[in-house]
Amino acid sequence: MFIRSAARPFGRSLSPAQARGLVIALYAFYPIGCVLRLVPETADGAIALNTLGLGLVLTAFVAFGLLSGSSLQRQAQEDEPRLDEREVAQRNRAAYQAHFVFSGAALMGLIYLALREDLSASGKLTLWAPTTGDHWSAVFWGSAMLALTLPAAILAFQTSRDGVDPDD
Repeated sequence: MFIRSAARPFGRSLSPAQARGLVIALYAFYPIGCVLRLVPETADGAIALNTLGLGLVLTAFVAFGLLSGSSLQRQAQEDEPRLDEREVAQRNRAAYQAHFVFSGAALMGLIYLALREDLSASGKLTLWAPTTGDHWSAVFWGSAMLALTLPAAILAFQTSRDGVDPDD
């Protein structure tokens, strides 16, 4: 998902440090915020933890919005004729790696749910699993943001490994 603006048709240019910071904020703040929102209302400090969790989730959505208009996201989502050969090669490599990571994460999630069901049914161990609409909504939006930004995130971190800035 790339949001093209009239003022910046090629996306907002971010330094590698800015792009990495946004990616880290998105991928760290969203799950931490969701976990903090799970704190029962009867626990000590629940209101503060729930408020902090909501703030982290909102910060993650702001980071997502900034990334969706960035030049890295443009490179990850743009039609091939609008990219040069270097950008296409970087984009294809990042897309392949993103597919590998996302598929692995989805498979690990399914394995976890299967093991949780087996362990809970046998009474050996009870693990958390999403049960309410709010839980499944958090899983859905986290997965959607991961799927939409993972290629750009990989491009942001490849700059340090390759020594090449995708924005050049």
